[in-house]
Amino acid sequence: MDNQLLANIPLFSKLSPEQLQDLGALLKTVRVEAQQPIFWIGDVGNDFFIVQHGNVGLTYPDENGKEMVLASLGPGQFFGEISLLDDGPRTATARAQSDCTLLALGRAQFLQFLQRHQTASVLIISVLGHRQRETLERLRGVTNANVVSDETLTPGQRIADGFASVMGSWPFIIVQSVILLCWVTLNVMAWVQRWDPYPFILLNLALSFQAAYSAPIIMMSQNRQGTKDRIKADLDYQVNLKAQYEIMQLHQKLDRLERSMGGARPLSAATNGSR
Repeated sequence: MDNQLLANIPLFSKLSPEQLQDLGALLKTVRVEAQQPIFWIGDVGNDFFIVQHGNVGLTYPDENGKEMVLASLGPGQFFGEISLLDDGPRTATARAQSDCTLLALGRAQFLQFLQRHQTASVLIISVLGHRQRETLERLRGVTNANVVSDETLTPGQRIADGFASVMGSWPFIIVQSVILLCWVTLNVMAWVQRWDPYPFILLNLALSFQAAYSAPIIMMSQNRQGTKDRIKADLDYQVNLKAQYEIMQLHQKLDRLERSMGGARPLSAATNGSR
């Protein structure tokens, strides 16, 4: 087993060469044909996998049951690391995207390795703690739909948004009303030479030009607003899906904790029954 492959995995990056050598001896080779599942979401997880050759896709079902690709992993990348420390269900489905050769490490063998190398457990826990902190930092930064949309604005779209914002405001209505009132009054009262006598053909021409250009520009801004709404809806869906997943995982962990303590029924069921 190439120790360098294990050393490049963050979970094992702090282990000594001797520890890596002992850990590498525990790995077994698994070959999976293209489009075949490696495990399904919800399956009991007992193995950690390293991709040696080929590609593996991690998917999660959406509300319609369609698989969403969460990640595509190539040689040197890994998945299923949670199963080394927790015998809970798989959090995603793993499927071979091509003929794959995987290196598998069983949970029982990994726990025996930690018993032989107690210092390795401290190093691995520190790496897991760092990754947990990074995950929490990412969860705190919920993406703003306005920021996502504004990052891709073209100069024409910025002009259209500014134009629509000005024309849809009270200052524009007030200024335009004052101009129209002065235009009509000056041409009717004839205090100065009339440049646009009744029925104000020049004024009608100017307003027609304004309407001819303002309508499509405002439509461009409205179309972009529709795109922004779709981005916001997609972000809301991702947040809701993540929240639903986290709640499901929390209930499952509570149930496993209750069973390990010898409870009569799952903790989540007891909680629901008390409401």
